[in-house]
Amino acid sequence: MPDELVVQISPSRVAMIGTDSKPCRCIGLEGEIGKGVSCTLYEQRSTPCREFDAAWVNGEANTSCDAARAAYGLPPLEANEPIWPDEGAEVA
Repeated sequence: MPDELVVQISPSRVAMIGTDSKPCRCIGLEGEIGKGVSCTLYEQRSTPCREFDAAWVNGEANTSCDAARAAYGLPPLEANEPIWPDEGAEVA
């Protein structure tokens, strides 16, 4: 990840700019939450982003996903909603 997109949070850790404050909004997030967003850094995204699955993407609930959505007034995803796109796919 380019240095200009991160902030140092400890001697050995960095965070994406915008994720270290409240309200949390990653510098790579483009669009309006609740209407349509995409990650402008998808191909270069960090390990925490790669390891975070949207709820039900693997057939399992994700309470952290539910909490992130709730912080923006959005309901939890339901098991029958479309799954997250394959890696490399653009998100609308």
